[in-house]
Amino acid sequence: MRKLLKKIKNSRKIQTFILTIALIICAGIFWYIRTNPVMPQLTIYFLNDVKLPEKGQKVLVFSPHPDDETIACGGYIIESVQREAEVTIVLVTDGNKRSLKDLRYSEFKTATSVLGVPTNNLIFLNYPDGKLAQQSQAELEKIFQNQIDSYHPDIVLYPHPGDTHQDHATISKIIEKILEQSPNKKIAYKYLVHHHLYPRPKKYAPDLYTLPPISLISFDGGWERLMLSEETENLKQRALKSYKSQLKNPLLKNLLESSIRKNELFAVESLP
Repeated sequence: MRKLLKKIKNSRKIQTFILTIALIICAGIFWYIRTNPVMPQLTIYFLNDVKLPEKGQKVLVFSPHPDDETIACGGYIIESVQREAEVTIVLVTDGNKRSLKDLRYSEFKTATSVLGVPTNNLIFLNYPDGKLAQQSQAELEKIFQNQIDSYHPDIVLYPHPGDTHQDHATISKIIEKILEQSPNKKIAYKYLVHHHLYPRPKKYAPDLYTLPPISLISFDGGWERLMLSEETENLKQRALKSYKSQLKNPLLKNLLESSIRKNELFAVESLP
């Protein structure tokens, strides 16, 4: 009987010890999240590699404004073209907030040519910059659907729903609805441009990795990395320099230059 009681007592001690360790770990995680809203640099080694297209496959990129395609997906586009995939970019708005439509379009054509995308593969929808939420959402859905149906992409790249720019969030919501209803399964990746915690630091830091804000990590759509070679990183930087009108603005300059990192980041869309 004494042996049994001693065994129970020891078992309770072990349970208490395990519970204490678990509480300490939970407290540590909570403290880290409160003090470090972005995943640490070492996290990059635990992310899966994003899937790149094979030769002959089609990649469709939805870019809200001239420059978003290069900021978020420049490396992916370069790698896709080099693998002899076909890349088409749908530019949704005219980037005309400061009456610079023609200049922004010219910069867009120059940047995308550096990325390797021919002018014939650029589609201009000409919606007013900053006003997508005010447009007919049914009309936008129909137009986006037509682009997807006519192009038959194998891979679709579009804005992340957590993006704080309203144009980006509007496009994301509509594309996700289309993809969820599509009978043809596609690979879909979401990219982030505007977020107060992304990227960190928001300045030129080409030797750092881009990592997601902890608040945007979910179990139904994990983040994946695209590691960039020095050649690809330099080519992306060259493309970004095409956006001279944006680089004149200190805030926009920081945004563009902070996208020059050792990797790009994409969230996998979990489709039915």
